[in-house]
Amino acid sequence: MKILLLAFNVQEDIFPYGLSYLKGYAQRFHPETDIRIKEFSFGNRFGYDINKNIEQQAISYILIQKPDLVCFSCYIWSIEMVVKISRAIKIINPEIKIILGGVEVTENHLQESHCDYITTGEGEIALKELIDYYKGKIKLSEVHNISYLEKDQNVQNKIVQNELTKLELDTLPFPYKVLPEKKNFEAVRIETSRGCPFGCHYCYYAKHKEMRYFSLDYLKENITYLFDNYTFKNLTFLDANFNLNKERMAAILQIVADNVNKTKKKTRINLELKPELIDQEVIAILQKQPFKTFAELGLQSTDPDVLEKSSRPYNLEKVKNGLELLNTSSVLYKIDLMAGLPGDNFYKFLNSARFLLNNAKKQSILPVHHYMQLNKTTFCQNKEIYRYEKNNSSMIIKTDTQDLLDFYKIKLFVAMLNEELKIENR
Repeated sequence: MKILLLAFNVQEDIFPYGLSYLKGYAQRFHPETDIRIKEFSFGNRFGYDINKNIEQQAISYILIQKPDLVCFSCYIWSIEMVVKISRAIKIINPEIKIILGGVEVTENHLQESHCDYITTGEGEIALKELIDYYKGKIKLSEVHNISYLEKDQNVQNKIVQNELTKLELDTLPFPYKVLPEKKNFEAVRIETSRGCPFGCHYCYYAKHKEMRYFSLDYLKENITYLFDNYTFKNLTFLDANFNLNKERMAAILQIVADNVNKTKKKTRINLELKPELIDQEVIAILQKQPFKTFAELGLQSTDPDVLEKSSRPYNLEKVKNGLELLNTSSVLYKIDLMAGLPGDNFYKFLNSARFLLNNAKKQSILPVHHYMQLNKTTFCQNKEIYRYEKNNSSMIIKTDTQDLLDFYKIKLFVAMLNEELKIENR
């Protein structure tokens, strides 16, 4: 059996982290199965010609490889392209089975008949058990974490959602032990946990409230392997709230520090921190490290009504105190806003921007993201309640309190402000 694991990246020269998890776990049980990873990159610029070229590359690669199963990892920036490629593959060779995984995948993709399966939850289990199924070891109904179409008594297609299950995280092979052929990347990533205890309505993590952790022994062994065998400039921790547990954060960063000191590698560590949880102890942990640290902080808004509708826990006084500590530390950071949340408007946004301009002293610009509605989030599943409208790229174009013109005013304001800040900081 031959399987292709495919993804499309915005950035270049980044290790194929998620796909390596899939391959590593599947080959632990099926070492004889031919599983190949291929990632395509948009590079630094997007355009119609670039996208069409990537589509042709992917389709040609699939047809040349002649796989039995193609697995696509789907994100906001790639789902539409994946749908087109899947449709083309099914037209050319309907015998090739296609499975789509990722936040952006919904049951609509099954109903449109350009894929055979979609995954829900952890794809590592789904892929391993699909191989079991195709080898005749289990029934299709016994494959966890997948959905598919099945004919009912009226010969109509109905969607079947198989039982969901989760992994013991330490049973996952370390991704960087899966691809031995290349050892030099601009950036590498690692997760030390899965899940999030918070329930923000705009975030997919909110669907996985149960926190699960890789053990410190697992992390020590494998982070050491990463430093001993790979060359990289940036190491990013993918945890949604890395400072949720200060003691654990300190232990993980100590593992990194030990390896930086041993290998003498100049490395920048990127973390995502919850701003309300930044205190003197967190700053002390970050400042004592022998590497540069860059922290990303998600504020989204300062308006109580907007934050309440988003189910975003907040304490602006603690955020302010956290920024004051960061401003006097050696830690670099970025704290951003999100335009387009329900209940927000241009004037509320200005108040949020004022808060950042007054308190985020080390930040040279005002980072703002237009809200992109992710599938399977609370806002997406309750769009009638929140009166959202979106286009096919998941970008919100109208809410209960704003329309496209309001978003354009925010975009113009942010562009003008950031140009002024650039001039001021020269």
